[in-house]
Amino acid sequence: PYAVSPLLTDFDLHLFAEGTLLKAYEHFGAHIRTIAGVCGVHFVVWAPNATRVSVIGDFNDWNGLLHPMANRGATGVWELFIPDLEEGTLYKYEIRSREHSALLLKADPYAFASELRPRTASVVRDLSSYRWQDETWMTMRSTRDPLTTPL
Repeated sequence: PYAVSPLLTDFDLHLFAEGTLLKAYEHFGAHIRTIAGVCGVHFVVWAPNATRVSVIGDFNDWNGLLHPMANRGATGVWELFIPDLEEGTLYKYEIRSREHSALLLKADPYAFASELRPRTASVVRDLSSYRWQDETWMTMRSTRDPLTTPL
């Protein structure tokens, strides 16, 4: 899995660290990408107190030993590209905490979709083909004064 170079640039990491990466959702989470002709999913998560982070899911029988993520140093950012994953894949992050060596299973805070409760896995979604259906609301919104009317 580490044959792919990190996709977040040092500048992206710098902006994230100073709190000015304004569209972090475009970088963090799970994104379907094609890299060097190989389609898969690029995962990025911020886990600053972790000693190890893995992507687990239905594709690897929820085994945290199979897909460990690469640590981007002092930034606390971890990333991994996994080939051949598709939209609809269920996943979580398995995080080994520096504190008490606890092993935590966490949903993706940047996920575009998740399972219906009581299940808690995140779901890979491709938003590039999503068709918004809020034209009426957007038109109505433009005629209102947001300072004097409720949303």
